[in-house]
Parts: sequence; structure tokens; C-alpha cells
Amino acid sequence: MDLDYEVVAPLIQAYLSQVSSAMKVSDILAKHDNSVEITPDHLIGGLVYRLMVSMTETELHESIDTAKEIMDKIEHTDSEESDYDELDECYDISNDTIIPRKLKPPKCNCDICSHLRVCLLNYKDYECNDELAQRFKDSIDSACEKHKIYI
Repeated sequence: MDLDYEVVAPLIQAYLSQVSSAMKVSDILAKHDNSVEITPDHLIGGLVYRLMVSMTETELHESIDTAKEIMDKIEHTDSEESDYDELDECYDISNDTIIPRKLKPPKCNCDICSHLRVCLLNYKDYECNDELAQRFKDSIDSACEKHKIYI
């Protein structure tokens, strides 16, 4: 194992654990919205929630374990060709056909949904306390830009 990997791996793992946890929140948001699939609103909502609401100890351990599993799978993948090119072709979204709109906040009154509504109100003024959080926020902004959704 080289030095670069030893330095970068924990950062990648932390980022993956945040994304993994955000996806779980996005799934909850979709279920509470009676949606069959996770929409861009649910995805962005999950990311915003995870950026602004700290994980519990249990959530932290679960998301770190998930991130470790993902990294192990990546390390042991034989294929050097990326499947991402194929995904891009399948899900190519033309920004010209999307009408800009506001993110739909959750209507449910559970803890997660009510916390998310508060997060959405404060997102614009949210200041990240470290570089990893800033990168996470940048990815949220990128997703919003791609889907022409504003918070």
C-alpha cells in the first residue's frame, strides 16, 4: 500500500459514509412521500440533511461499515473499465428541457422530515466547518444545478 492511498483512503471513506447515510435518509424521504423511487428532491434533501444534521453513534458506525464494504469492493474489482460511461448514456439529462424549480420540502411531521424543512430554510447561509463538509456542500450545489432545482 502506498503512502498516497494511506492518506487519501480515510477521506474517501468519510465521504462515502456521508453519502451512504444521506442515501438512507433519501430513501426515508421517498417512503414518507409515498414515492416508488427516490427522486432528485429526495436525493438532494437527504444530502442536505446529512450535511447539516450530525449522525448518531449508531448511524456513524453503520455508515462507516458501509463505506469500508464499498472500498473493499472497489479494491477487489477486476474490471479496469468504468461502467460510469454506460450509466451516463442511460441517464443523460438535457438541461435545456428542465424547467428550474424550487425543491419540494417534505410534508411529513416525523423528526427527519421536520429537521429537513429547517435545514432547507437555513441551507443558503450554512457555513461548512471543514473542507470535507465544503466538498459535500459543493456536490449538493452541483446536483441542484444539474437538475435545475434551487433550495
